[in-house]
Amino acid sequence: MFNFLAIIGLIGFVVFIVLGIIALFKRNKKAKKRFGIALGLFVLFLIGAINAPSSEEKTTEDVADVATDESKKEEKEEPKKEEKKQPATIAEVKAAITKGMSDEEFKTAKDSLNVEHPKSISIGNGNVGYVLQATDGILVANTDGEKILEVIEFKTMEELDKYESDAVAKAEAEAKELAKKEFEESKIPVSGSGDTATDAIKLNAGFAIFDGSHTGGSNFAVILQDENGNDMELLVNTIGSYKGKTFAEIPADGNYYLNVTAGGKWNFSIYQTPPVDVIDAPTTLEGTGDDVVFFNTTSGNHKFTFNHSGSSNFAVLLNGSDLLVNEIGTYQGSTRTQLETDGYYCFVITADGKWSVNIEK
Repeated sequence: MFNFLAIIGLIGFVVFIVLGIIALFKRNKKAKKRFGIALGLFVLFLIGAINAPSSEEKTTEDVADVATDESKKEEKEEPKKEEKKQPATIAEVKAAITKGMSDEEFKTAKDSLNVEHPKSISIGNGNVGYVLQATDGILVANTDGEKILEVIEFKTMEELDKYESDAVAKAEAEAKELAKKEFEESKIPVSGSGDTATDAIKLNAGFAIFDGSHTGGSNFAVILQDENGNDMELLVNTIGSYKGKTFAEIPADGNYYLNVTAGGKWNFSIYQTPPVDVIDAPTTLEGTGDDVVFFNTTSGNHKFTFNHSGSSNFAVLLNGSDLLVNEIGTYQGSTRTQLETDGYYCFVITADGKWSVNIEK
């Protein structure tokens, strides 16, 4: 403000001094008036010059203002420092994580604790254990994906690793026992004595295995028929006592029948899924008489080596359709076959003595 007055006063003073001098040369009456105005403007210049702040004072004030603004900004932007939580103890984790809580509740409780979650472990049947590392031990919260099943404490990682392997082994054993039970319960029993046309047997499309026996002394022949009574497959044709397994392809869901010729009591257990225990190749399968045996392998070119010590027909079908061997009496030989996919395969074996099949690539 005062700088502005000083500048205006100085400019006006110079202008009116010049105008006053010009008026003197022209000898008019305006010279005195103009010198008076010039004097007033000079006084204005002096007032502005005296009161204007120096550049040093201005710089100091500006610096002070900037410092004040920065200080306020720092005060405004400085976040509140949260008090750091102490690492959780086993007791604190146990108090927060409890059996029966949902998985969402578990996650909320875990986030409220200062506790490490280094890994999760498998405990079998698709369930997992959340591992929580406290200051004085390890806690595992087992879950089925929906709720916490149990909370277990361990002292060391070695104890935890042993628990994991034992839990998986136990779950696998229980699952296998359950599968065996379900497999046995799925079997369809059919029995009779002498020549018999059975009632309808409901089967699903796919395959069926007929595990049967006969105690008579004469001919024992069993024919599988469709719903219309048409013969589909000669399952058994032998003389005297019999014990073995045979195989048939089932083209569609529906009712099927057994037409049995027998000289004594007979029975069958019919099932349509592989047994629970299927051996992995490479391996050697062994048995006696008619049988249906499964093996698990990967795709590729396989070599099958056969041995048979019986005196009558020895025939081997792969998956009930590809004829690999068809000989009479004792036999030893091998063949190669390309298997297109990974998974289960089966041999349908007709024999009257001991046999073996070695499977390799």
